Amino acid sequence: MTFTIWMLVIILEVSAVTSTQIRDDTAGRRSSRARRSVYDGAYFVYDSSSVTYPRDCAEVYDKCNMETSGIFLIQPDDADEPFIVYCNNSIDGGKWTVFQRRTDGSVEFYRSWNEYKNGFGFLQREFWLGNDKISLLTNQKDYELRIDITVDDGTPYYAKYTLFRISDELSKYRLVSIGGFDTSTIVHDRLSNHLNHSFTTYDSDNDNNINGNSAEFCRGAWWYSGNCQNVDGDLSNLNGMYFPGSSGFMSIYWDDIDGGSGHQINLKYVEMKIRPRATP
Repeated sequence: MTFTIWMLVIILEVSAVTSTQIRDDTAGRRSSRARRSVYDGAYFVYDSSSVTYPRDCAEVYDKCNMETSGIFLIQPDDADEPFIVYCNNSIDGGKWTVFQRRTDGSVEFYRSWNEYKNGFGFLQREFWLGNDKISLLTNQKDYELRIDITVDDGTPYYAKYTLFRISDELSKYRLVSIGGFDTSTIVHDRLSNHLNHSFTTYDSDNDNNINGNSAEFCRGAWWYSGNCQNVDGDLSNLNGMYFPGSSGFMSIYWDDIDGGSGHQINLKYVEMKIRPRATP
């Protein structure tokens, strides 16, 4: 399959909006792009009259020969139109489609169901890609998950899982598959206990917390399994408030990240990303 690249287009500095993009091709013609969500960053436009869009960042890398990290248009199998994603090709062999990043607290993550459904933020900085898009991506192939984390003193960690999949909105973006806890520098698996739990936001309570809404209690949105204020309940909350160096259940945490530092490590940097799982 061949993909035709027109040219590198523009740098945008806008939050998620809907926009019709119009660009000149190399022959000076005009061509309007489909309406879609737009984030900041440089990205490539493909000739929609003669090409099938890459379905993820692995196809951008392999079939479009784009080995640098950046923002590109993709279109998963069941997507009605293409959308842009950040491809991380700088770590662990590249080909990663990034769906979440926390870096500096510049983007509010205490948001509504519809905002998590559609996505928000800036693809080159802090963002959530959108549950609709994550669902489309993870249901077209088997994907592995990598989570990179940096704690307040600058120490980096990562966790890898051999499979990651969420359902669609009808079943509340449930975390339906999480594979084996692969080679990692993080000591403890803190995601598997969220398996089979639906996504919860402050305005859509789908957790098992009999005392109320965990998204409200912990100022985030996640696949909460129970009481996020109890260390025997939820063991991770990567969409919590940005409070590096502090302690508390309202901040970003991964319980006991190094196997000896206690219950809560409130994180300075997080990036969640997926890549097609290698065929055995």
